[in-house]
Amino acid sequence: MRRCQHCKVDILGDWDSCPLCLNPVQTQGIEWQESPFPDVPLRFHKYLALKILIFLSVISVALSFIAYQIWPTQTRWPWLILFGLLSMWLIVAVIIRKRRNITKSIVYEIALLSLLSVLWDYYIGWSGWSINYAIPIVCSSALAAMFVSVRVVDLVVEDYILYFLMAALLALIPFLFVLLGWISQPIPSFVSVSLSIIMLVAIPIFRGRLIITELQKRMHI
Repeated sequence: MRRCQHCKVDILGDWDSCPLCLNPVQTQGIEWQESPFPDVPLRFHKYLALKILIFLSVISVALSFIAYQIWPTQTRWPWLILFGLLSMWLIVAVIIRKRRNITKSIVYEIALLSLLSVLWDYYIGWSGWSINYAIPIVCSSALAAMFVSVRVVDLVVEDYILYFLMAALLALIPFLFVLLGWISQPIPSFVSVSLSIIMLVAIPIFRGRLIITELQKRMHI
């Protein structure tokens, strides 16, 4: 049990701040470990899907190395297949871990896919496709996917607004590539930066007060 000294009310559950006044609360008596709200687990057949993915991954890697030994080429494409499969498993792990917050998962995907594309581009000889195409497309697609997901799943605004803002800021990264003269194909970067600017202008206009409230709650101001 916790008690708010400002509102003078007892609060059930593991609350660090009062849901009424947002001030820090103090422990009073026995600590409740569970939330007063029921925990509804997300149900999906993940074990069957994981077994299928493991089977296909092992078979793909084994066949690629066998084929490479029979028909060797200058490009070590079995290692590229292995790198791609490792990338896929990292993405799957992020989705499973963050499945309760879709927008947070998308922000993780932006950072993960961008990093993997740069590493992959560097490994195969650096042609610049990662900064010319991959990162801008990932950022643009993530913003579009985030907009669709919050509409389709009907998420609560408080659950996604800050992550939406973070994704919009990440989509400005291609603008840095343009300023530094690193890219030769500016169109994907232009699309990413344009979508980012639209979001960064629209979010404060329509949800500015909510952003301030969420920041105050998370920073305990």
